[in-house]
Amino acid sequence: MVVCTSCSCLCDDVEVELDGERIVKVKHACRIGAGILLNYNVSRAEPMIDGVTTDIDSAIEKAAEILKDSKRVAIYGLDNTTLEAQRIAIDIAEKLGACIDNGSKFGKLVELMLREEIPSTTLENVKDYAYVIVYWGSDIHNSMPRHMSRYTYYPRGKKRQRGYEEDRFLVVVDVRKSHTAMLAKRNAVFIETDNDQKLVKEFISALNGGIAGRDVLRVVKEARKSDFNVVFGGEGLIKGLKDFKDFVEFVKKFGYFIPADYHPNSMGFFRTMFDKTGRVDSYCFSDDSSLSFEQALIDEKIDTVLIVADDPLNSVPFDVAKKLAKVNTIVIDPKCSFTSKIADVVIPSAISGVECGGTMVRSDCVSVELKPIFKSEFDDVKILKRIEREL
Repeated sequence: MVVCTSCSCLCDDVEVELDGERIVKVKHACRIGAGILLNYNVSRAEPMIDGVTTDIDSAIEKAAEILKDSKRVAIYGLDNTTLEAQRIAIDIAEKLGACIDNGSKFGKLVELMLREEIPSTTLENVKDYAYVIVYWGSDIHNSMPRHMSRYTYYPRGKKRQRGYEEDRFLVVVDVRKSHTAMLAKRNAVFIETDNDQKLVKEFISALNGGIAGRDVLRVVKEARKSDFNVVFGGEGLIKGLKDFKDFVEFVKKFGYFIPADYHPNSMGFFRTMFDKTGRVDSYCFSDDSSLSFEQALIDEKIDTVLIVADDPLNSVPFDVAKKLAKVNTIVIDPKCSFTSKIADVVIPSAISGVECGGTMVRSDCVSVELKPIFKSEFDDVKILKRIEREL
């Protein structure tokens, strides 16, 4: 059995069949996880300095040299690496007075969870007890394909023995009919919205016995049949809310909230940062201020970026990407990426869960120990420790 690190489900029931150093068969994984495992050795990064292949020791030394000579450093990524590597990266950021941020958009809501201002629960509890299950602004069928079958709508639980046939009610809220919405057929409803804030207030009104649309009233009627209902909020919800005050009120009246964040260890980063600084992301150690990675690039407040297990050039807006191309860039990553192609220094590392162990934290704050299939000489922890020692 291995733990699949393709998303924040961190499925621990995956089996692999080996032929020497090759994974030739994968059981129980979703299409994303199977693809990652079967192709773990494809498009691997090589140590590079200024586009020229070198040895990994020279690449690490050059990275440390650039960081020492830099005045305004940012550390970015870390959602796809282990808790142990995240802690070292945060220590490096503190030592350099650097800004640090990750790629997840869920920081503000997660901070409310960690402050216990919004009720949350575990995926196991959802499986055993949840009746109304809401996916809001998340096409979970594509981002985390096993989420519904392993934990929410389809499985039988302790008090939900009849599963989706009778013991679950599915709600999908989105701006369009996504693949997840297409599954909302039996004991289910799809609510299309172009105004999340307005819909949240409509739910609050219905829960208070006030006026609301037919679909909202139906959901609330179903929710009152159970004392355990849950909302999984995706990036669509985050972007659609102007503030979170009304949403927090809604969740408190409705049940529980769990972020539908597909990054495998963003929750580990959030929790570690919160324990260290009282904030979850977008933090500058130099002056105890809040500044996101993207805004720091736009405002030209950084001259060097250390990117760990991420490919921001593949996801940030074009104006941010142009700024990124102009600063010193150090990339630590197992795979070749758009960002590694423009990096001043590339340091290849191990794939977490495949070639190195450690701990990751699911989106419901449950820690999971990784069981590596192979062993790699250089993982993120060893590389970051080397860099930290040379600073």
